[in-house]
Amino acid sequence: MDPGSFPTGRKAPAPEILPGSVSAKELVAEYVRDCPRRPPADVLGLLGRKIRVLLDERFEPQDIRAALERLRAKGLHPSVLPSLVNEVVNAAPQTASASPSASGAGPWASTTSSYTPYLNPTAEPTTFGGHL
Repeated sequence: MDPGSFPTGRKAPAPEILPGSVSAKELVAEYVRDCPRRPPADVLGLLGRKIRVLLDERFEPQDIRAALERLRAKGLHPSVLPSLVNEVVNAAPQTASASPSASGAGPWASTTSSYTPYLNPTAEPTTFGGHL
């Protein structure tokens, strides 16, 4: 090759952008639109960086939007956004039958009695599930 010629070869591939994908800027703009007052620029900058990392990790935009809603409602620092996305994505489904107690011991350790005198005419139980 002489000094006046240009190198030839294939061009670098374009970054993978999915049709209908959302950018970090768009999600930050949605966040700002829903705030009663515009947050400081440092907060928005950090939020944009966190969102970009989450999008690069292929998290769904609707999961990030749900986490942003929680972030805005609770007034939390933008650095907790990945934790909120994890909470949205990995939240255990709530079942109607499970009612854990405050101690975390489970539904069998409930301090409330299931005894109702008009449905169960027998004496109130005095075992673990009833009043001690």
